[in-house]
Amino acid sequence: QQKTIEPRNNDGNDYDDFYGDYDNDGSSKTRNRHNFYQTVIPSSVMGWRTQAKLAVQPKSTWGNGCLFGLYERKSHNVIEIPDCVVHHPNINRAVDVLKRATLKVKTPAWGEDSGSNGLRYVQLSVERMTGKVSMTLVWHASNLKGCQPGLARLVKECKRLDREIFHSIWCHTNESLGNSIFARGERNWHPMDGPEFMREVIPGTDVNDREGLLHFTPMVFRQGNMDGFDEIAMHVARSIPGGSKVCELYAGVGLLGLTALTRHAKADSEPLQWLRCSDENPANPRCFKRTVNTMPAEVTGKMHRERAQKQRYKNSKKSKKNDDKERTLEEIMQGMMNEENGGTGGSSYSAPDPKGKVSYIVASAASALHAGQALGADVLVVDPPRKGLEEEVLVQLCKPHNPRQDYTEDPMFINGPKYAINWTNDVNTLVYVSCGFEALARDCDRLLKGNAGWRLESATGYLLFPGSNHVETVAVFKRKAGRDYIS
Repeated sequence: QQKTIEPRNNDGNDYDDFYGDYDNDGSSKTRNRHNFYQTVIPSSVMGWRTQAKLAVQPKSTWGNGCLFGLYERKSHNVIEIPDCVVHHPNINRAVDVLKRATLKVKTPAWGEDSGSNGLRYVQLSVERMTGKVSMTLVWHASNLKGCQPGLARLVKECKRLDREIFHSIWCHTNESLGNSIFARGERNWHPMDGPEFMREVIPGTDVNDREGLLHFTPMVFRQGNMDGFDEIAMHVARSIPGGSKVCELYAGVGLLGLTALTRHAKADSEPLQWLRCSDENPANPRCFKRTVNTMPAEVTGKMHRERAQKQRYKNSKKSKKNDDKERTLEEIMQGMMNEENGGTGGSSYSAPDPKGKVSYIVASAASALHAGQALGADVLVVDPPRKGLEEEVLVQLCKPHNPRQDYTEDPMFINGPKYAINWTNDVNTLVYVSCGFEALARDCDRLLKGNAGWRLESATGYLLFPGSNHVETVAVFKRKAGRDYIS
């Protein structure tokens, strides 16, 4: 389903800057806006939620069993939703099993007033390939020992009641008194049963074609509506020109970037030259690496182990022959990097990943830019949290292209003081996936009114959570930048 909407600000005026087609001086051209921002419902309006977080409350004052549901508005009273129509059916099935298990083994719920240990929240995620549910039990305790013996009894009873429904069971310990469901730190996560990773098909691929599987654990971010987000991922992939060098900030497990990498590896497109991803969560790289390992080597550029060993042997022989030759500083540095990277660097250094053309670093968006992740990139993909882009990211994007800045894809070879470097100098396409419309409007205003030459090419709203007033937006910005535009 599609319909046209026109967002309005608090004063009732249209977001002229959001829809406007801008000259370099920021002046707006007239254009037909009626078909500019369309909304799309990308999935079924029922059964779409493949991940749910539910609050827990004692079933009675005597503590026999637990209730699961959502907090009543402006209170901490839990309202049960046993047959929720937006939940994937297997989430409702798993909640029913959990409720019966807590009653059987008399699982205590967390006492908000007393502060006693007990079950506090539960997260349930469906692996769509199998329909199995990964369940995370959030326990108010400082460590795993503080959850016992209630946790062990509950896990055993859940498995006894329904052996088929659960993919895995985890425990997360969180003794903070705030509203955060999960506490920071890997030490709070405890696998209790089942495999570590859940797997999902890369959007736009078929599991039978063996084009790769995305990997998730409960420790990483995963969309609540995976069917709907698949459509957003394909939109992003189509917005990236073939043959691009892509940097993805706020990447999560790399879903958007790897979808684009896979799509452009097909015969009807030009493959991406490289993909660099980054995010703050230290649990992301393991999922990213697992995903890349399942993808074809011709897509990721990753060498198989035997071939890499042969390449290292060949490079070592070549380096001995070249020891007596005079080399430039750049050639020496290149040789050192190739040696450090296992001999896979080739004749020119294009991406920092030692195993191919894809890489991942743990860093905030601003730190990733200052580490040179976007140097040489012509496409930048961002999927920030609801608060929008970090200030330093906006500052870099609002800098005009500097034709005097040397082209390089590695910060080691860039000249000049760091404060004068434009870390997004060659980016000419910005794909912005927004989960907060107010933040998008603010960031859009900064980009369009700045002197970097950005123009808003398209914007599409996705009703990712049917039944709510939330909209996700994919906005594509373009500008004239890079060496192709220098006469």
